[in-house]
Amino acid sequence: MNIRSKIAAVAVLAAAAGTLGATQATAAPSSGSVVLGSAGGPLTFPGFEGDPVRFDFAAFGEPGKSSGRFHVNHLTKDGKPFADFEGKVDCVSRDGDLAILTGVIERADIPGFPVNLVGRRVGFSVRDVPRGHDRIGWSWGYGGFEQDVLPCTGPIPFFETSTGGYVVR
Repeated sequence: MNIRSKIAAVAVLAAAAGTLGATQATAAPSSGSVVLGSAGGPLTFPGFEGDPVRFDFAAFGEPGKSSGRFHVNHLTKDGKPFADFEGKVDCVSRDGDLAILTGVIERADIPGFPVNLVGRRVGFSVRDVPRGHDRIGWSWGYGGFEQDVLPCTGPIPFFETSTGGYVVR
């Protein structure tokens, strides 16, 4: 994703921060890390091939002093909801173009999933690729939702996005 696209994405996200419930977007801290964006694409995992996913972030701060929101949306190939959940970011840590975020799920709509995910801590990784497709990782991609992740921990960014993008600063 080129810099113009990223600047446009930040502007759109700042304007749309209310849809994420991220009022912090207009009052981002002057120090610390920033992760903003919305990106996704079709999954290639067995059993989910072609299912579109999207991950939205408006996260600010540093370990111990982080704020923001995340939203995850996963549809089936035929457009039916598979999973839609969101929550509050509780940690952001960054090194260069790679950020690790964790957050606690506050709302979850996952038809057919037998476990209530509200209150679970999940982890994400976001790699801002300046001239290409950004990458993302999510904790339940490897280990499911059976255990919470520790604050500020996440997997490597294993999924290359094909739509949207992120800004990591």
